Amino acid sequence: MKVSPRRIFLPAAAVLLLAAALLFLSGGAGPSPGDPDKTPGPAPTAQLVIDPNVGNSPTPAPTEPGVAIPGWGGIRLPANALQADVSLFNPPENGGWYYLTFQLILKDTGETLFQTGLIPPGMYCNKVELSRELTPGAYAGTMHVQPYTITDPPKPTNNADFDIQIHVL
Repeated sequence: MKVSPRRIFLPAAAVLLLAAALLFLSGGAGPSPGDPDKTPGPAPTAQLVIDPNVGNSPTPAPTEPGVAIPGWGGIRLPANALQADVSLFNPPENGGWYYLTFQLILKDTGETLFQTGLIPPGMYCNKVELSRELTPGAYAGTMHVQPYTITDPPKPTNNADFDIQIHVL
């Protein structure tokens, strides 16, 4: 006697549907992610204790304030010249703590176009010597700002680099 595939498939499908219905009605295979009543907790024998390393003493205050570093989106330099008027500023918030130096670097070549000396807090560098003449156009650059402690001798600290557009007119 030959049994048709339909006679085997229909009872098997019915058994699977019945098993799925029973699983659904019994609450599923495990806890739901957002169901607090069914979320497993720590083992009953585990105990949570206060870490022995905590205390009331605050984190020590820094011995020096953070460095105030100005930033710009762009800088204008003259075409076909070796000197440029600029306005590079060391904020007064650095008073008593930090000098700043500024170094302008071309991104595509890594060439330094200028570097200032130490600029005291609250003062400006108004003129720089360029390493070479530039042709008119826009160039991608990096401004490297290096703080130095106001000590004898000054010591470099952390620095900052930011992208800057160089407009040569």
